[in-house]
Amino acid sequence: MKYKEVTLSLQSIGAKILFKLPNPLLGLIMKLFSPKKNIPESFDTKKHWHLQGNWAPVKQEKNFNDLEVIGEIPKQLNGQYIRNGMNPKSGYSDHWFFGNGMLHGIQIQDGKASYKNRYVRTPYYDEDMDMMSSSFDLKASPANTHVIRHANKIFALEEAHLPWIIDDDLNTIGYYDFNGMLKGPMTAHPRVCPETNELLFFGYRMMSKPYLMYYRVSPKGELIQSEEIDLPRPVMMHDWNITRNYVVFMDLPLVFDMDSAVRGDEPFGFKPEYGARLGVMPRNGSGKDINWININPCFVFHPMNAYEQDNKIILHVCRQDKAMVGGMDQIYGGDETTGKLWKWTIDLKRQSCSEEQIDDVACDFARVDDRKIGLKADNGYVMELNNKAETLTFGNNLYKYDLNNGSREDHFLGDYVVGGEPLFAPNPDTKYENDGFVMSIVHDNKTNKSKLILIDSCNFEDKPIAEIILPQRVPFGAHGSWLEN
Repeated sequence: MKYKEVTLSLQSIGAKILFKLPNPLLGLIMKLFSPKKNIPESFDTKKHWHLQGNWAPVKQEKNFNDLEVIGEIPKQLNGQYIRNGMNPKSGYSDHWFFGNGMLHGIQIQDGKASYKNRYVRTPYYDEDMDMMSSSFDLKASPANTHVIRHANKIFALEEAHLPWIIDDDLNTIGYYDFNGMLKGPMTAHPRVCPETNELLFFGYRMMSKPYLMYYRVSPKGELIQSEEIDLPRPVMMHDWNITRNYVVFMDLPLVFDMDSAVRGDEPFGFKPEYGARLGVMPRNGSGKDINWININPCFVFHPMNAYEQDNKIILHVCRQDKAMVGGMDQIYGGDETTGKLWKWTIDLKRQSCSEEQIDDVACDFARVDDRKIGLKADNGYVMELNNKAETLTFGNNLYKYDLNNGSREDHFLGDYVVGGEPLFAPNPDTKYENDGFVMSIVHDNKTNKSKLILIDSCNFEDKPIAEIILPQRVPFGAHGSWLEN
């Protein structure tokens, strides 16, 4: 064996021993020996696409009242749209995933709108940490991916750490571990059951077992169930699915490789030879109750929804043939690594899954009416992605799907306008699923201005009923929620 190979082997063995230390001690060691965050004077614009154009961070936290509105905001729509996203405090991060969390809030009340933006102030912000130095401190979250509300708490989320609590004014309150009962990370994509008001979530680890945990939280906010789920290897599990009676995990072959990470190479690799499967487990069950069902190798960042029907589970997902084949800098990019809408049908009796492509347009960031999560929804919403681009590039359309027949409606944003995640705000005056408003923060590349658009979901292809002109540029971000007053 060559000297270099021996050295790398010893490094790998040393890393594996080191990672067995208690997380608080390991976190301290990593802080002491991790190099200081390197902010280069210049950087490769192609590699660091997440720092260019409207991906570039904004520097200031601001408040603005009485925003300009084109059209008319429905008087019955009262609440706050909050969207999270990556916004590096220093102006630099190695990867889009690693920027500090920044919340953008648009308050809507009585036909008027106001705006504010705030960083989520975690140790990751306070010390301007990088992901390596924060990896073993569960409190040191960038808190940069999603925001949801449950049991009168608003959670700012990222998938490798504990959640953080914010208030209605977007101020940071502190980390939350469910009174000491949550001892591992929480996914950025928990689900609130609309029937029971339970909060369901999972957490995955890279360095040590258990690689996957499942949790259930009561309507009052008490963590009442924790279950270890046995996985043969650590995988990236960004999102998942729930139904009325089940949860569905996605064990897909985007695999973490510690040896590669120790060498300084890409830590994740798409390895279809490992296979892909869906794990169906009763919501109050344990890891012993899971049935694993094989599917064709693929990756899914975001499913749209799942529900039960006639002893089957129906899932709609934004399915990619591959993921990160060019490394983490290519989270999307190209036709094979950009999602398209698929339908999976799990036959619970036969323990099998059929797979059907619904459409061939590139899309992701899928949502349904939150009142239909885990239940049969008639409609789902996605944003267009550019599958001709080498990196994550948003498109000029939002799409609405009829999930009963697979038909699609297109909302064209404009030649220079690119979208963000669409989410549904119900009309509080009715109870009909399709009666409401689709919201999205979009950006005009020609004017370099951002706006929140409101689309009448019953007339999805028409122009927005209201465009709220935002007082500063809002960088492209991740996920958000409509929090009704």
